[in-house]
Amino acid sequence: MGFDMKSFPFFMESTGDRLLFCFHHAGGSASVYRHWVARDPRVDVVPVELPGKATRMSEQWIDDFSLLAGNLADDIRRLARGAPVVLYGHSMGAALAYQCAAHLQEIHRHVPLAVVVAARQAPGEVIEGEYRSCMGLAALREELVRAGGTPPDILADDALMEALLPGVRRDYALHESFRHTSTVLTCPILALAGSEDLTVAPQMMEQWSRFTSSSFMLKIVPGGHFFPVDCGPRFLEVLVDGVDQIVSGDE
Repeated sequence: MGFDMKSFPFFMESTGDRLLFCFHHAGGSASVYRHWVARDPRVDVVPVELPGKATRMSEQWIDDFSLLAGNLADDIRRLARGAPVVLYGHSMGAALAYQCAAHLQEIHRHVPLAVVVAARQAPGEVIEGEYRSCMGLAALREELVRAGGTPPDILADDALMEALLPGVRRDYALHESFRHTSTVLTCPILALAGSEDLTVAPQMMEQWSRFTSSSFMLKIVPGGHFFPVDCGPRFLEVLVDGVDQIVSGDE
């Protein structure tokens, strides 16, 4: 490939006509998308790993959102080698997908085929009462309970939570450094919202329409904040169908 593949630990040789890069939520890692790899022949799923996490644990953590997004966008461009690119991000990952797309568009002139944002408010929008990393670990634990997605047996294990929460809070602090609200993308944006999401209401996702000069579509998916988990294996099909729909203009 001519460059270090550490950002894409689960990448398999390309077989489809487009690459789907997937950015995880705060507290997650690239492994949350591992079961999507090679599941849908229409896309090559490429989970994205951040430095300092999981398979990249030995690397220096980057706490500057813009620097991180720029580095990842550079890696995406090198791996894609001109192939069509779709960026998907869930929660914190949605902000990363957007800023990587902005970097690809403005710096590399490699406009993604589409950007898919899930379960996160549009750039510049503030959610009243949203957890902030300065609130401490007890408040973060309450936030995880409210958002769902964390197994109850883990939430009930005090020792395990004490070990996990600092890393999750570090992700939240990284997310809070996201400031990029200036780029209007020239590619379509597909916004996905959970019908029962208690943290990001579906109507808030409509504001993502301001960040594209192309087409925009909002899809409401059954489930809470982690609706991909609620939907199960079929979610990837829903996602790829949505991308096909917005790219072809059949909205």
